Amino acid sequence: MKKFLYSFSMICTMVFCILFSVFTVANTNSFYTEQYAAVNAEKATGMSMEDLDKTTAMLLDYLNDRRDDLDLQVEKWGEAKLVFNEREISHMVDVKNLYATAAKVMHISLALALIIMAYLFKKDGKAQFFISAVKGYKTSLAVAIILCVIFGAAFTVGFNSFWTLFHEIVFTNDLWLLDPRTSTMINMYPLPFWLAMCTDMLIRFAVIFIAIFPVLNTMKKYFTR
Repeated sequence: MKKFLYSFSMICTMVFCILFSVFTVANTNSFYTEQYAAVNAEKATGMSMEDLDKTTAMLLDYLNDRRDDLDLQVEKWGEAKLVFNEREISHMVDVKNLYATAAKVMHISLALALIIMAYLFKKDGKAQFFISAVKGYKTSLAVAIILCVIFGAAFTVGFNSFWTLFHEIVFTNDLWLLDPRTSTMINMYPLPFWLAMCTDMLIRFAVIFIAIFPVLNTMKKYFTR
């Protein structure tokens, strides 16, 4: 039973680290500004960088429940217009639901990991807890490295296929299929934008998850000396 609890706590830790990486990148305003420049979003949308940044702020406020709508008027190709059309707004409702679900999973994963670890720490004592935790984390680390290699390869070889499959799995409709001729959203966030974001998330997860191991190992050495 204890072996299962150690393994499950490590899985919860991994899930938390993955989603924490997703949320930290997704909520970094400077990342969007840098990528707008990289994908030449001003030219693609007919919007100024100032309006693009305003749109980013609006989207993040919407996703984080700081506003209820996506009504923002910007200047496109010299004309005052609402930034998103009805289809784009409907798609963002789905995105917000997914975002909220992911946030709940992240918080639940962290809570479960901490509760289980606290129980095992009290049950096994400091020395045995860190011995078992390091052993379990080695396995989790190997799994994490394999996942990073798999996803890294998928991003490099066929990100378009990966991104399409992701949308087909997490969404139950086709609102995510946007027309570049009429959609501001798809021109703000073309495929290279998402490749950069997913790569950043993957790297951040790898760094965070790997960094936990030496901390655990140091604690093990300290309590077993």
